[in-house]
Amino acid sequence: MTATTNDIRRAGREEGWLPASEEASHPLAALDAATVGQGVRLSVELGPRNRAGARHFRAFLETDELGRTLEPVLTGLHHAGPHPGQNWVEVTDFRGQVPVAGGDVEIPEAIDVQIVERLAALVPPGGHLMMEYESAHRRLTSRALAQGVPPVATPLGGMMFAAGCGVALRDWYTPAGGREGPRKLQGHRAVDVEHERRRYPTTLQALERFLEASAELDWDLQVRCRPLAEATVTVLRSRGLG
Repeated sequence: MTATTNDIRRAGREEGWLPASEEASHPLAALDAATVGQGVRLSVELGPRNRAGARHFRAFLETDELGRTLEPVLTGLHHAGPHPGQNWVEVTDFRGQVPVAGGDVEIPEAIDVQIVERLAALVPPGGHLMMEYESAHRRLTSRALAQGVPPVATPLGGMMFAAGCGVALRDWYTPAGGREGPRKLQGHRAVDVEHERRRYPTTLQALERFLEASAELDWDLQVRCRPLAEATVTVLRSRGLG
């Protein structure tokens, strides 16, 4: 017998998860039922807090045609505090393929982009968004970073920049995982315009150096990363930052 949406939600509640909409004051409640594609919405659940006070959460996709995915498309943590740097969202796992009743479905890039934008919208000025790149879905970003591509010119970093969390992008790479968890990109939202003016020239210089040397990259990385770098250079120069 196929599990229904209510069956999945009931099982989740028994495991300590509850719909984010039941805590209307929590920032993640804004993601519950948020549209990320034509006829596609997020279904967000809140879990327990970890030792640092961050709240576990997970998000399923719910569609008009296929119903709710049987497993989450992503899991993560959310933290809020009185200081800018204490406000962050981290995605610890992202699945590019999720099961539904009758089989598996691939997550289109357009929906991936919308999800990143929705998550980034929860990050206030001075806060940051962290996105893992160890999952199979982020393999291209992982390879690009390993070959020296600036984070902002990778597929994942480009989405984070476009979503407003890219005034500075840091690659957290811990070979054995360690206490910092999976490898991830950390993208900061600018505190203000002055913050952008201080940080973006460094990004622009890194992109220009990359474009000069990018012929040494694997061909598939050149095809994907060069246009991202060129588009970002154009954006930064249009803002008078280069």
